Amino acid sequence: MSTATAPAAYEPAPGTEYPFSISDIARATAQLLGPGWSAESGPWGVYGVISGHPYVADFVIEVDYEGDLTISYTGYEDDSLPESPELPEGVADRPGGVYLVEAYAGDGLKALAERAAAALRAVTGYDPAAWDLTSSASCQHYIDTGRYLRAGDAESA
Repeated sequence: MSTATAPAAYEPAPGTEYPFSISDIARATAQLLGPGWSAESGPWGVYGVISGHPYVADFVIEVDYEGDLTISYTGYEDDSLPESPELPEGVADRPGGVYLVEAYAGDGLKALAERAAAALRAVTGYDPAAWDLTSSASCQHYIDTGRYLRAGDAESA
């Protein structure tokens, strides 16, 4: 009979294994994208949905079955998304969206959010300078329609 003891099972206390959830990445990403962008948490924080002007599409950040941090979306005609976006380094195309290559929780919330924001800027062609985020006419237009006016359009509104 052996007197060796079995190794202790790895059993971290709840909430200690990962310092943030996937929905935290979505919220941090929306914050980096700026005014007009928001994020909602999915159940249990296992995904997050990012929405932003002037896009109809929602962008879902989640981990796929292979463990990749993905951003999935369906582009709509009104979105005028670039057909062949130039993706930033560390972002790759996948069916229905993109994924962050070799993204890990150990990279940290800020770094992952910065990569996700860069990916969203690429797939949407979003340039904050192209939008009027401050004039009263544009803010009222956002309240009425959910979309800001393009820079320079407030004068004609």
